[in-house]
Amino acid sequence: MNKHLTVTQLMNEPLEKLLRTLKLSGLAKNWRDIDYCGDTESYLRNLLELELTERESNRNTRMVRTAGFSVIKTLKDFVWKPTIEIPKGITRKEIELGSFIQRKENLILMGAVGTGKTHLATALGLKLCENGRQVRFYTAASLANILLEKNQKGGLVNFINSLKKVELMIIDEIGFVPLHKDAAELLFQVVSDCYERKSLIITTNLEFGQWNTVFGDNRLTAALIDRLIHHSHILIFTGESHRLQESMMRQKK
Repeated sequence: MNKHLTVTQLMNEPLEKLLRTLKLSGLAKNWRDIDYCGDTESYLRNLLELELTERESNRNTRMVRTAGFSVIKTLKDFVWKPTIEIPKGITRKEIELGSFIQRKENLILMGAVGTGKTHLATALGLKLCENGRQVRFYTAASLANILLEKNQKGGLVNFINSLKKVELMIIDEIGFVPLHKDAAELLFQVVSDCYERKSLIITTNLEFGQWNTVFGDNRLTAALIDRLIHHSHILIFTGESHRLQESMMRQKK
């Protein structure tokens, strides 16, 4: 409440301003939409529901913004093509509901460029944000750069601590850019800290046998893969790039 105004002064302010002072922005915007039908308790409940709905929407917006998605993709727009191989240990419904998060399990989405891996990873992360879960999205290259910068400027410990509250980390595009030795070691540290504490979604265009071309150290690569796959479900994406297919369709039209 504004400390410079007395209660009497506040009560003389316009109602919308008073509601905003009390941090009831949902009511300030939409209280006129609620009709009073003679039942005071029901009317009050409807007003409170309006405010709670607004707060939930604002919270979700903040969580999506904080997650850092490069683009917004939804499950509604995702097509589960027959070329996506789902392992026996998990179902499509469990993936979409995010139940693997509760079990601290990982998803590894492996396949060629343009087959929908990033779309699915982003859509799952977005849905979890909307359900109140803490999510962070990074490309492997951007996370490597952040880790190097934080390490050089003395902020690495604080950054890693900031990830402790996160329930899902998405690391996109492992395999596109070879990592600097120091960056590879720092990324290994992040993955190790996640092990059995939180879930990861990894997207990659490389089979595990080729990951040493990214991390540059066979022992580190083997240790990283060992931690990742211990509690993981590996989805294989095959088929042609959907972006290429869409481009060809446009040209035909």
